[in-house]
Amino acid sequence: MSNLYMTFASGSVADRFRENPDVLVASGNETILLAEGDKSPFQSGKAFRIEEAEGQFASKGNIVYANVPVDSNARSLLFHRLLTEKSRLGAGHDGFTAYRLGVDPDDNHGIVLIQFAEAGNKFRDSTDYVLFQEWLKDAVEQKGAGPIIKHYVVTEADNL
Repeated sequence: MSNLYMTFASGSVADRFRENPDVLVASGNETILLAEGDKSPFQSGKAFRIEEAEGQFASKGNIVYANVPVDSNARSLLFHRLLTEKSRLGAGHDGFTAYRLGVDPDDNHGIVLIQFAEAGNKFRDSTDYVLFQEWLKDAVEQKGAGPIIKHYVVTEADNL
């Protein structure tokens, strides 16, 4: 599998990456920059090894990002559960575009990224999303921390 590179940016740095077609720029509480491949286009940030992927990220839509601080056993069990019930990853829901399940090679925690071209709010209102959140909480329960779940919006204007 390939790598997913992620960093956060604002201002002129984020604006510069909006012009790069290989970088997905999404806005939420902060601006997140994502790129896939063998080499990071960013000077800083994290690299994640993609363990499972479906679909291609689109230039417009909504992204659900979850950082899951777990050990390798809990992460493997979580990913297995999610892949067994892909509806928890949004597959089959209106507007589903892509998901990525990744691993931080430095500390083995997991990340989950799910994108919807549109109608992502319908997924967030679904029973599948409630179960997705519960499964993330169950996975991190042993470490005493909780998953960090954020929502971002990608617009075509962001990715010229």
